[in-house]
Amino acid sequence: MQIPTITAEIKLSVVPGRAAVFVDGLFVGHVAEFGGVGRALLVAPGKRKITVSLPGYQTFETEINLVANQKFQVKTDLIKSSIQTNPLPNQE
Repeated sequence: MQIPTITAEIKLSVVPGRAAVFVDGLFVGHVAEFGGVGRALLVAPGKRKITVSLPGYQTFETEINLVANQKFQVKTDLIKSSIQTNPLPNQE
């Protein structure tokens, strides 16, 4: 992936930090890589779809429209999914 010469910056403050981050449907890393001092996700300006997902949690999605050199923060706590999976059906 080539880093664009003109960028916008997205900082992520999401719990849990091990959740996967997707920009426009492409995996870019994990939340912990894009938060804190000196860490951010650099993207080309324009309309971007940010998706944060982790098995067992509801997926978070947002669309943002960034201009050159803009700094944007995504802050959320993922909600545990209410769907319980039972890997073994009851056998009688």
